[in-house]
Amino acid sequence: MNRTYWLLVAMTLAAGFALFAVMRGSYGAAVLTGVLAVLLPLVYFLFRLLLPIMRKSAARDLFSPLTAFPIVYIAWFAVGTIDFVDVPPDVAYGLFEPVPKYVLGFAALGLAAYVAGVLLHRPGSSSDRAARTVAFTWADGGFLPIMAGLGFLMVVFYIFIVAGMGSIPALDANAGELRLQITSYGPAEAVLFTSAWTLIPMLMIYVWHRHPRTGVRLLCYAGVAVSSLLLLSLGGRTYLFVPLLTTLVARHYGKQRFKAGKLALVCIALFCGISLFGYTRDMSLTGAQFGEERLGIPGPVVPLVYAYLYVRYPVATFRDITTVIPHQIPYQYGALSFGPLATLLPGHHEQSDIFFKNILGNDFVGAGQPATLLGPLYADAGWLGIVAGMLCAGMLASHVYEWMLAAPTMIRVLLYAWLMQTLLFSLFSNLFPFLTTIWIPSFWLALNLFMRPSQVSRRDFARSTCPVQSQA
Repeated sequence: MNRTYWLLVAMTLAAGFALFAVMRGSYGAAVLTGVLAVLLPLVYFLFRLLLPIMRKSAARDLFSPLTAFPIVYIAWFAVGTIDFVDVPPDVAYGLFEPVPKYVLGFAALGLAAYVAGVLLHRPGSSSDRAARTVAFTWADGGFLPIMAGLGFLMVVFYIFIVAGMGSIPALDANAGELRLQITSYGPAEAVLFTSAWTLIPMLMIYVWHRHPRTGVRLLCYAGVAVSSLLLLSLGGRTYLFVPLLTTLVARHYGKQRFKAGKLALVCIALFCGISLFGYTRDMSLTGAQFGEERLGIPGPVVPLVYAYLYVRYPVATFRDITTVIPHQIPYQYGALSFGPLATLLPGHHEQSDIFFKNILGNDFVGAGQPATLLGPLYADAGWLGIVAGMLCAGMLASHVYEWMLAAPTMIRVLLYAWLMQTLLFSLFSNLFPFLTTIWIPSFWLALNLFMRPSQVSRRDFARSTCPVQSQA
């Protein structure tokens, strides 16, 4: 069936829902679905106009430094500055107050610096290297026992942490507060996340490249499922988002390259799924009628608006800190951008999101207030900090990308996938949000030394490769 048929079906369903909402007396939902029925043709024709561009971009490497991150960056700040909802300031700490144009100026400056950094260390033409196969240089005899050991450690320390908290955060009525206690477990928390964030991408890579027998393959899938379930049960969205996004990028290079349309659908589904989880968790604190009674939003639409809040909150926080720094609070001169390194020292060390929450005087249940990747850079050194930080980020992304393509082993693919995940996630939080940002790739490099055979000859390298299909 052609696209026009499905457009008519969607419009009919939207109109039907609008009529049903009117009959039920829910006029807010009726207006929403009615507007949706009108907008569907516009979206359809816009899609038809953009389709040739999407097909052309599909020929590019979608996760190259000059493709995925700049596109998502532009979309993030564009959506984050649009006022979709009119909410009283006392409800959301001025979240929906207008975003000044100079915020977009800072965003444009940051993007220009990033692109300049990529171009300063621009890789050569990747067309000939894109067809290269990815080498699986890990020995089965070392890989599987190490994965089993990590799985054991993950379960043991998960039980230890949950027993200490007295409840599973995701199942607790006070999930928003309880999940924050995990940071007090220090080394146990580090072992848990290191194990889980290693198991999920590495087990999937093993399945894709080794094609193990059915029993082993099912055990690998079970390991990924258990790891994901344990992370999700801790009540934090980012706990699972980080390894899933890393695995998604690794699949692009290690198994089959995505088409633009399919990748967009996968990313939207992932984003909305995690948004729905956050909405469900936070309703335990605010109540199911919070969106409808306090925000003036029809109840069924709140989960969709909630996804938008993840984009709006960091942009709005960045807007707010530019009015405080340096006028009331001085520049921090690197203390925020490199704050995670201070956690190696004794004592409590405030990270950038908590710092922003405190200087803005906002008191709410939960963690801090992230201000996009530009927030810590600006708070450290103003616009010069944005230029320097984004320039370095672009140069690093370009260098690691070229290094991966030069000899695409699985460890190189994983390290680039981790870097791209960090860049994309930084739009919400920070370029260097946690010590794990550098600890996890360092741990993977150490594992790589143990899992590789004593010597890998060029002949073995060629024999252990797995062809990467050009499109998914």
